[in-house]
Amino acid sequence: MAKRRTLKRDISYIAGELFTEVLVAKMLVSKIDQGAADIVLTRILDMQDEYIKRVSHPGGKDNKKVVKAYYKKLVTDLQAEIEAILLAIEELSKDKIA
Repeated sequence: MAKRRTLKRDISYIAGELFTEVLVAKMLVSKIDQGAADIVLTRILDMQDEYIKRVSHPGGKDNKKVVKAYYKKLVTDLQAEIEAILLAIEELSKDKIA
């Protein structure tokens, strides 16, 4: 299991990369729905805040098995959220690039 500090940095890095991807697409692809892009940007920032908070406050600090299961579920949830955001980014630029 990674250290909490490393996990927080990884979450921030991934959120930054996703945010940049949407921002670049929003600026360079003229046919993208600006409102939908703003919604995806907000979703990325909310995801970053939520998961950093979840890293900071694990449940069952005294029981190592509970903590390990907590972080395993957190990573699984994070991966699912990232995949959902990537699909939303893909939908934004689908059939819009000439």
